[in-house]
Amino acid sequence: MTNRDIFKAAGGISDGLIDEAAAPRKSHRGVISGVAALAACAAIALIVWQPREVSEAEPAESAPAASSAATAGNGVFAPAEPFEPVYIPPDPMPEAPEAGMAADMMGFFIHDGRMYTQTTQYVGASLLGERVASVTGDIDEWSGAEEYVEGASSVAGEVFAVNGYDEGFRLALVTDTGAELYDCLSGISLSSGADLFESRLHIENAVAAWCVADEDWEWELDSRRYIELEALEPFVATLLASPMQDWGRGSENGDIYDFDYAEAHLYLELADGAVVPLRLFENGCVKYDGSAARVCAYMPGAIFDEVFEMCR
Repeated sequence: MTNRDIFKAAGGISDGLIDEAAAPRKSHRGVISGVAALAACAAIALIVWQPREVSEAEPAESAPAASSAATAGNGVFAPAEPFEPVYIPPDPMPEAPEAGMAADMMGFFIHDGRMYTQTTQYVGASLLGERVASVTGDIDEWSGAEEYVEGASSVAGEVFAVNGYDEGFRLALVTDTGAELYDCLSGISLSSGADLFESRLHIENAVAAWCVADEDWEWELDSRRYIELEALEPFVATLLASPMQDWGRGSENGDIYDFDYAEAHLYLELADGAVVPLRLFENGCVKYDGSAARVCAYMPGAIFDEVFEMCR
């Protein structure tokens, strides 16, 4: 089964379940600088931009243009107004067992009423804060909805806070295999890219960056190509200032994976050793690939296109 098959399967189970892992890490380089000032300029540019009105003659069900430089003439696929919040509801609990669902595709635990799902990214002990809970791994594919209660989990281990991160977003589960990051990207509202990529993921602390071609990613080949951080400064600034959009199943935009857009994969390694995986779609959408939630920053244009082509 390829990475793409796994993503399709995860989407068929729930938009709130697990996503794929970030690539391994390598040596540190210089931290991204000047991003805040660039983001402010990008935000001003976004505020003065407005989508044009859509004629009734245009079919609402038509797919959005593949090019990221497309204008807002795509009906419901036009970019959202800047800073209009997108709400990600809490992860739904399954109503009944689903035949054939593998337990190892449901790495999660429930803490403080929130469901945290595995990123399959392991970190060192230096990132671990205080121990906050223990989970027993008593949930499997046959568990009923009534069993999804506080402390329920599909993996047994000790839950720890993660230094430098909001506990409502990120915790770590320590098992015999190491300390794995678990994220909760639900029950929150995201307006701009900064709400996710800066406030929660801290990509402003990047010290290295690399990309992997989509075909190599699909077959799990480690063919990373490093990118100078200075070349990514305009991209990161625009990402932080861009509006967030819902591209999940049932959204007005439709499921981002249904359009067969070309994709590229960009990874940012942070000073603390964590890695932020980004999935770039050719229409200008950027998705955090540590979560299955299909909420994307929408940033079409030349800055996006340059990085997208660099990563292909």
